[in-house]
Amino acid sequence: MLFNHLKKRKTVGLALGSGGVRGFAHIGVIGILKENDIPIDFIAGTSIGSWVGANYALYQDLEKLKDMTVGKRKEKLASFLDIGLSGGLIKGEKVKKLLIEWLGEATFSDTKIPLRTIATDIITGKQEVFSAGPLVDAVQASMAIPSMFKPIEYKDKILVDGGICNPVPVDIVRQMGADIVIAVNLDNFQKNTWLKKSDTTSIAKVSGRSLDIIRHYLAHKSLAGADIIIEPAFQESDAIIWKKYFWDGQGEEVIEAGQRETKAVIKKIKKMLCT
Repeated sequence: MLFNHLKKRKTVGLALGSGGVRGFAHIGVIGILKENDIPIDFIAGTSIGSWVGANYALYQDLEKLKDMTVGKRKEKLASFLDIGLSGGLIKGEKVKKLLIEWLGEATFSDTKIPLRTIATDIITGKQEVFSAGPLVDAVQASMAIPSMFKPIEYKDKILVDGGICNPVPVDIVRQMGADIVIAVNLDNFQKNTWLKKSDTTSIAKVSGRSLDIIRHYLAHKSLAGADIIIEPAFQESDAIIWKKYFWDGQGEEVIEAGQRETKAVIKKIKKMLCT
């Protein structure tokens, strides 16, 4: 009879958003949650969020995740040297080989934490939610940035990056059964204020900033229903962050951005778990 009166713990789901190299911030988020004994019962990820989510759900090893995500720069650069002329600048065959080296033949049933990844059917425009099958196929499809990577043929579908339909998969984590959904959004242009007035003479910078704004509004539609929203701030454009990552060996500061924003909401998360 005593056990019937014990209160069941609330389950926690993590929705990891798209955002390219800014996705290193997801590592900082997971690290602070782990440090504060916040359970992660479900994970759904889009694009870079699918990679981080799959790696952590499979291995639950933060150092391994950091090494494969922030490290391995030479391997990643080599995988991009796979030029294609059909569907995208990069064929993706070397990328898939690299993912196989890192994730092996693992499937969704092998993960220690229930996982979903999101891609977009480029023909129908509908989202494709992966919940079974090889992790490599699901992650590669979720990260297939249109024009940069050749679309991924999976069964009878042609798939591209999930960020163009559901950049922060809050609804998917909720459907998985999470009582509390923590969403990590990397696309808040109001926090990521890198454009200056003098930059508006640059076509590339105006185009990049315009894309930031589009992603911001799409992401905020995806965030509807989240209980906790974590939005790391970045004061540099994607191009600069990528450059610093590959050429200057940086990456830790992006992780730290995720850590800072997660620390700011830890008390709120703990309170939600206890009520």
